[in-house]
Amino acid sequence: MQEISETTDITLFVRTSAEEIAPWSRQRIVDALVREAEIDYHLAVEISEEVEKQIVSSGISLLTTTLIRELVNARLIERGLEKERRLHGRLGFPLYDVRQLILHQNKESANTPHSPEGTNLIFAEGIKKEFSLHDVFSAEIGEAHAAGDIHIHGLGYIDRPYNICHSLEYLKIHGLNLPQAINSAEPAKHAEVLLLHMVRFSAILQGHFTGSIAWEALNISFAPYLTGMSNQEVRQLAQMVVYEFSQLAATRGGQALYTDMHIYYTMPAHWAGVEAIGPGGKPTGKKYREYEPEARKFATALMEVFHEGDATGKPFILPRPLLHISDDFWTAQGALEYLELVCEVAGNKGNSCFVFDRKNDALSFVCCRAGYPGDKEFKDELKKPWLVRSAAIQSVSLNLPRVAYSAKGDDKKLLSVLSEYADRAVTAHIQKKDFLEKLLSYAEKGPLALLAMNRDDYPFIRMNRSYYVIGLVGLNELVQIHTGCQLHESEQALDFGLKVVEYLRREIMLATGKKAMKFVLEQSPAETTAYRFARLDLKYFSPEAGHFVKGDIDEGAVYYTNSTHLNISADLPYMQRVVLEGLFHEYLEGEVITHLQMGGENYDKKELAGFIKDVFDKSANRQLDFSPEFTSCLSCGKTAAGVNHACVYCGSNEV
Repeated sequence: MQEISETTDITLFVRTSAEEIAPWSRQRIVDALVREAEIDYHLAVEISEEVEKQIVSSGISLLTTTLIRELVNARLIERGLEKERRLHGRLGFPLYDVRQLILHQNKESANTPHSPEGTNLIFAEGIKKEFSLHDVFSAEIGEAHAAGDIHIHGLGYIDRPYNICHSLEYLKIHGLNLPQAINSAEPAKHAEVLLLHMVRFSAILQGHFTGSIAWEALNISFAPYLTGMSNQEVRQLAQMVVYEFSQLAATRGGQALYTDMHIYYTMPAHWAGVEAIGPGGKPTGKKYREYEPEARKFATALMEVFHEGDATGKPFILPRPLLHISDDFWTAQGALEYLELVCEVAGNKGNSCFVFDRKNDALSFVCCRAGYPGDKEFKDELKKPWLVRSAAIQSVSLNLPRVAYSAKGDDKKLLSVLSEYADRAVTAHIQKKDFLEKLLSYAEKGPLALLAMNRDDYPFIRMNRSYYVIGLVGLNELVQIHTGCQLHESEQALDFGLKVVEYLRREIMLATGKKAMKFVLEQSPAETTAYRFARLDLKYFSPEAGHFVKGDIDEGAVYYTNSTHLNISADLPYMQRVVLEGLFHEYLEGEVITHLQMGGENYDKKELAGFIKDVFDKSANRQLDFSPEFTSCLSCGKTAAGVNHACVYCGSNEV
């Protein structure tokens, strides 16, 4: 194919994306159209001639590749070549937006600090969002997301899985031996070194996952390293753990590292008989059950650090400790005293989460039951916890209130629309899976080398052992629209809500069988999605939506009730809320939680411990936390419980 000859004797220069100034060449337009948009060569020549004529007539002497691409895309649109225009598109930000983001705090991304690294993250995330909707997901799925039928979480992190939970055993055995790293480290021989490995690996993993990095049975994994250490030394190590992770905010745009630490006071059955790995990555010759005293000592030390708070008494927002409570917890020596300590932390600082591992959940890996507990191979791998790396590949949430708007009171129509939305979520997951598998196929020479590394005869992330989250938003409003009552207002409404979730679970289980992918329903933490859905429904389903969205419409502060939760403003006794929300937990394999808003009330630790016992015995609730209120003083820097108009320590009104 011969290059076209230039038909005009003009002096034009183009500032290229390679930061060079090059002479004008119409051939570059032709080559780009053929290469990127896959259009006919002669049509490409025709378009290039039209663009050249427009440029010449405009009198522009210095062009940019961005402007040229816009002019070419305009010609493609005129010819109805929408697919080709998408393929030839350019991703990026308007100059005005870039200037504003660099100069001012981005209010839509409160988790990202206003700093050079923060703005780098925002720009990269913005471009990847566009890429996701243009190239990874089909036009139909992209439209479903943009319109608000579904929400694809983490679009700006399309080239990575969603989150992971694993244990320290992998690091204990293999050390820091990572692909593409300049140096490597042998397995740690001391507890402090193991902590440093854990911190470094967590920071690296944050760059490879969208959401949280969770560490299973943290106190149990550390236990073999604590033999012979004094209480003070163990306390010092616990303090290092909490402070290191609370201040680790330099890896991804200055964002804090979202870390979950799963803690067991009693030895769970799937750890008790496992051969313990100790210093140097060597078996100690003992089972983990023999290290229960050390594990309890470390669990206690960690909670004492959380109870104390930071240097000014402020609570640690991160990392998040999750205490697992099983049937044998209640008869274990010292368990009640430990529970009271954890409850005191929960009541005063709000850190602790309580995970209830009843008999049916005894084999679940961490608080998420999204493993493969019925699979023999999975049960065998529980004996080798370094192999169990539980990853969610993607999370997609459904706009449940919109389902009810569309159904207009018709039960059959509602279930039909539910199925349509679930199918779109499944399709989105398949498209994300295909894209991620393509990246992983490059193995240790590709962008996901860390996740593809093979140190134990398996890649670090096994797609056939991963799962795909389908989140629910606004079940309360769906029920209210369809039945006239919110979930807490009548038994009929509650029963209907349970039927909806049960139906969705059946649909998801069918999809799991058909697609050979593990789909799970989850109470995805999607407060911003609940706002987005409400805002879009006010746009597309007014005036009806105005009667059901929560919040202040005039101020634009609108939202739907998150997930399968009851209305947060409903005046219900704590136990009733826990019991009712727990009914839905039985249908959700993914992570679930009930948030109890404590306001400024200060509950006694024994009272809270008794409440936790009642929750375990009298409900099916799988996880809860308490959310107390605090007042921080800008003058003295101290923090006090409750909402106060003045500092209780120094009297300042600067609170």
